[in-house]
Amino acid sequence: MTVVLAAVPILVVIGLLLTRLPAWVPPVVGVLAAIAIGLWVLDAQTTELTEAVGGSMTTMLQVLAIIGGGVTLARVMDFTGAQKQFADWLSAGGASLGSALMMANGVVPFMESVTGFGVSLLIGLPLTLAFGFTAYRAALITLMGIVIGPWGSMGPGTLLGAELAGQPLTEFGLATAVVNIPAVVISGIVTAFIAARHAGVRGPKLAGYLAVGATSGIVLALLVLVSNLLLGTPVAGAVAAAIMTILWLLVVRKGKLLPGPGGSIAPYAVLVFGTIAGQLISSPFESAWWTEIIASPAVYAFAGVGVALLQYRQPATGLAASAFKLWLNTGIPTALYILFGVVMQGGHIAETLAQSLATLGAGYLFLMPIVGALGGYMTASGTGTNAMFGPTQVAVGTQLDIHPQWSMAMNNAAGCWGTIASPARIELAYQLSRGASMQDTGPAVTRARLLAVTLPVLAFSTLIWGIMAYFLLPGLSAL
Repeated sequence: MTVVLAAVPILVVIGLLLTRLPAWVPPVVGVLAAIAIGLWVLDAQTTELTEAVGGSMTTMLQVLAIIGGGVTLARVMDFTGAQKQFADWLSAGGASLGSALMMANGVVPFMESVTGFGVSLLIGLPLTLAFGFTAYRAALITLMGIVIGPWGSMGPGTLLGAELAGQPLTEFGLATAVVNIPAVVISGIVTAFIAARHAGVRGPKLAGYLAVGATSGIVLALLVLVSNLLLGTPVAGAVAAAIMTILWLLVVRKGKLLPGPGGSIAPYAVLVFGTIAGQLISSPFESAWWTEIIASPAVYAFAGVGVALLQYRQPATGLAASAFKLWLNTGIPTALYILFGVVMQGGHIAETLAQSLATLGAGYLFLMPIVGALGGYMTASGTGTNAMFGPTQVAVGTQLDIHPQWSMAMNNAAGCWGTIASPARIELAYQLSRGASMQDTGPAVTRARLLAVTLPVLAFSTLIWGIMAYFLLPGLSAL
């Protein structure tokens, strides 16, 4: 009975996501339900909850700032026409299999690797829309790009996972890259299927599309592995995704990169290279308020906004109001979902759910990726997933003859992929695409329609991982 009650907040949030209620309602109700069950059913202490919430305030403020910068940059690029100019250069031939895979296996993973925190959606989704995909398909293609999650924002979640498992970072990054292969391949196949539906492709040609998608995913997975080995874990995702972007760009543009995109790329370049430089400058120092500011993508997103406005050289009437409205609809719900994950942890709910599954013995191996994906669903963060469930996964895995490196790698990969169905990411994709969906010929974008694809994709991925965990991981030595 306790386990059933512990699952109530999650089920409530899922149920409310399928309704047309305002974006802030599901996380607020979920938080209240989690507090009530944590205090009155699971005997959590008020101090535990307040400490957990207090400890997360910095993260929530950072996320609000990052989303604010990303939203404003996306809006100003659309307002000035620079986004369309850049998208035209990227796609060359419009909405195609190549442009879809370039976004899902290249551009979006690159942005996710450099910035994290949903900026990849804020930048990638409008670009994918500009290619000519319907809003619904553009949202799904962009969500598939989150597959690079373990290396998002230069991999702090993977670093935490390595520390919790007591493993060297490079070797743990390699293990995560190996475990993540099924998700990357599935991402490529799903993206190819979406592109095929857009092109009206069926029969043998559809099989060809899917084969290309699978190949694209395999190449990205191998590039991540090699980059981990040669360059280290923090930059592996960015390097691999950058190479994939260039490869697909050469395919889409038939080998011709000139003429270039002109000044339209400058604001994005400020965001990307500024974030990389900020992280390199701050990394040798202990964490402090100034290092957090220097390393934050928010600073460079707003700098990119300044560059875009300087290039435009005309009044931007209504831009600030439009960006602020979108920030309210995306940033606030995202912060509330982070709070939901924090309360789930502080209220002993996450621990209760994980421990109940751990009593299943060897059968737990099939559920190990589900536990990780559940963490991704609740926190929309690989770091949060590893902090929440990592120690439990390692402890139970050790009892079942699985090396801590592989237990944590499974948790890391499944947790990051689980964010494709997390309320925070779904809400972000929904808010960014619903306006465009009212003006195109595709199906209207709703949270339920997005979940109707991301949940089955996640379920199939966890099934593959469960089979892998049961048959391959017991007794397997660490890398």
